[in-house]
Amino acid sequence: MAKRKHSFKEKWGSFRNFAKGEPLCAFMGDNYIEKTNIMDRREWRGFVDTAYDFGWWLCTWGKMSGLVMRDPIRMVRAFWRYRWLSGYLCTPAMVDRWTSGDRGIPLRADHHAINAMVSDSIDTIWKLIRADRHFGETKWTERTIGFDYTLPKHIMFGFPGCEAINIQQHPAFMIPIMNKHYGCYYIDQAVSTGIPQDMCTLPLVEVGVAVEDEYPDIGNCYLATNNPCDANMMDNAAMYRRLSGDGKKAVHAFVTPLMYDDPTTKELGIHEIYSAIEFLEGQFGRKFDWDAFADGMRRFNELNIHETNKWDVYAKCDNIAMNSMAQAFWRIYMYQQGANRHFEREAKVIWKYFEKCLEKDIRPFKYRHRALAWSCGSTYYDNATCWLYQCWGILTVINMDSLTGHNIVDTEDRDEMMSDIADLYARSPMRTHTVGGNRHILMMFETAAKFNCDMIVMYDDIGCKGMAGCQGLLEEEFRKHPEFHIMWMPHALMDCRTVPTAEARKVVNDYMTTVLHEEPVDPTLMDFDDSEGW
Repeated sequence: MAKRKHSFKEKWGSFRNFAKGEPLCAFMGDNYIEKTNIMDRREWRGFVDTAYDFGWWLCTWGKMSGLVMRDPIRMVRAFWRYRWLSGYLCTPAMVDRWTSGDRGIPLRADHHAINAMVSDSIDTIWKLIRADRHFGETKWTERTIGFDYTLPKHIMFGFPGCEAINIQQHPAFMIPIMNKHYGCYYIDQAVSTGIPQDMCTLPLVEVGVAVEDEYPDIGNCYLATNNPCDANMMDNAAMYRRLSGDGKKAVHAFVTPLMYDDPTTKELGIHEIYSAIEFLEGQFGRKFDWDAFADGMRRFNELNIHETNKWDVYAKCDNIAMNSMAQAFWRIYMYQQGANRHFEREAKVIWKYFEKCLEKDIRPFKYRHRALAWSCGSTYYDNATCWLYQCWGILTVINMDSLTGHNIVDTEDRDEMMSDIADLYARSPMRTHTVGGNRHILMMFETAAKFNCDMIVMYDDIGCKGMAGCQGLLEEEFRKHPEFHIMWMPHALMDCRTVPTAEARKVVNDYMTTVLHEEPVDPTLMDFDDSEGW
């Protein structure tokens, strides 16, 4: 059945609204190519904002072209060898999804946030390729080492001139964000080796990349960690074999206590950091530079101060300058990468937009509900919170994985600094609220109240055995908190075939219509087929 197209008058009402990009109803679904979430033309945001957005679109393509031109032959060989690398050609489409519906200040703040992530990703991919032995050794090969993707790189501040890469981040974790179908291929490769499919699909994608031998061969060592997930523990053997070159490279387990707020574990956490530093000193053949490390942590503190200032705005008022997509990915990406020039530059610009919203009492988001998103969200449905807002007026104010590693590190006293660093490493994504006792997962109610939310969106990763074991407890606790509307939103993290995006939307639609008895803000987004989209 063909979609009904809405008229200019139905959508815009007047030419003035059209010129300013202020529709009566966006009818976003009208613009999707059949069976996709890809728009048939660039989103019209008014004359000024459309031109501004198009400028950033050109800038993104320019940065991607610049990556190839750093060493065209090496990059062409990398595209030929690594299937995952072609997924990054979808980056401009990802940016369009993340800024969908943006106007005015949020459009500008979001583009600056995304620009930091795109710029840093381009730098990171280049660092991987230039050090990759598959294309010939360079001076960077031994100076660039791999970290597990859940292991922040902050201790590398103490080894200036050397590089650490979260080795699974770009070849595995981010691929379904670029194109939701890419994760499925690597899942199938992992399952073909005998690993069960009914587990968290993130380690399956990681193993699939290893099975295909698509991790760059960098450095002479690798830092692993104790991932807070049984499924990740299952993939350790496969990851060890591939990332250590079948045992040829030194591997150090940089572990952190999962019961991080138990005072008896603090000493263990500090010991592990010193142990990792000692290991790296042996690998690099040089001493740890404590002054450089303290300077790097001071810069990271500045970023965390910017971040917690924004949280105060989210919690206390509606003068919010970033949409939920940009806020979530900016936070988790910045925490993992640590301070660098891209995030330091853009953090200052973004905060100026927040200050402008506060000074002029600008409230860019017209919402029906303020929501907290809890548990781990989907990668293949990366723009789910954008859909929640556009279709139902649910503004996701903050999400669980944003609330990680925000403690300020004392850089004057070394003992205090190492204690603070231990806390920082223990409170990483997927650790802070999903391990160490059910009190951490139940902090959702306190957090929702703190951020003045009336709704909690519970992400339901059907492959996550840890969270599945909590569901009975959670349902029991939900009944004790009638002050919040609480709904489940299912997904399969990296596999869009198991829980299609349309199914996730249907669960939300059913809750909003049958429980809350609400009508959609944009009816064209309620039910559409995006099975062939990105």
